[in-house]
Amino acid sequence: MDKELEKILIAYQEYGHQVCGCSLEGVKRYCSSVIEFEAFLSARGEGIFSASRTDIETWLKHLFTARGNKSSTRAVKLSAIRSFYGFLMRGGYLSGSPAEQVPSPKFQPPSPHKFTTEELALIFAGPDVQALDGIRDLALLSLMYACGPRVAEINTLDLGGLTFTAASCTALFHGKGAKERQVKMLKTPARALAAWHAVRLSEGAGPEDALFTTLIADKARRGLRLSQAGINAVLKKYAVRVGIADVDAFVHKMRATFATDLYDAGVGVLEIAAKMGHKDVKTTMRYIAISERSLNAAVIPEKRWRQLTRGGLNGQ
Repeated sequence: MDKELEKILIAYQEYGHQVCGCSLEGVKRYCSSVIEFEAFLSARGEGIFSASRTDIETWLKHLFTARGNKSSTRAVKLSAIRSFYGFLMRGGYLSGSPAEQVPSPKFQPPSPHKFTTEELALIFAGPDVQALDGIRDLALLSLMYACGPRVAEINTLDLGGLTFTAASCTALFHGKGAKERQVKMLKTPARALAAWHAVRLSEGAGPEDALFTTLIADKARRGLRLSQAGINAVLKKYAVRVGIADVDAFVHKMRATFATDLYDAGVGVLEIAAKMGHKDVKTTMRYIAISERSLNAAVIPEKRWRQLTRGGLNGQ
């Protein structure tokens, strides 16, 4: 990679993370797309500072034909390129952006999917609370459904991020853009969290230590912070046991279940957005699946039938 581009990417990372408040992981993903585009241009004897709109459109076609990237993936990569060229313009490296007029690939966001009531009941019946891993797993599953956090937010949750009362528990999550939010849980999930919290404290863990850890044979050592893959693996373990396919069990689906069940319970979209850490309610609506309860409620009302069968509209 060109040395000048390498320095600019470091500055771009700092700008995205520190000035714009984007997560470091998100900025790194954007940088990966820029590096990928630069490699494509280099192979053609061209450079990223002199790229044209045609170069970008050719790259997007290449991503589809040669790499098989979906429209949604290509749209994200184009967004990264637009952002990077915007940064170059603000820094005075370029006077215009070749990405400005490039149309974004059209795609239909997938319909949200949720766990059914029956599936949830079977999943929660899975952990053996007489065993250490069962105590941890029930606490983890309870947090997923009661709060709807992102998997990265579960991964970074510390013991000090939980506050208990006699009948509830509040979790403090560090979301995207380094934004914090608190989500309250009631008695049942709070009990499950309190049981695992007590285990961690008995091991000598402090407020800044990880809440969820790997379980190791040597009890003299604390486990390592449970990775994002490890968190998903816990959910998959119990889902597979009750016949849910491995590919259909992931934390993001539990997040959609959380949003849908709140919506079905009559909670407003603005409140759900706040609980999920969304800036825009349009983002929240993409998580709300059409559930059986919603479908059962979606019927022609009896009043309308009376209008039609008892003398028409004038016979109200």
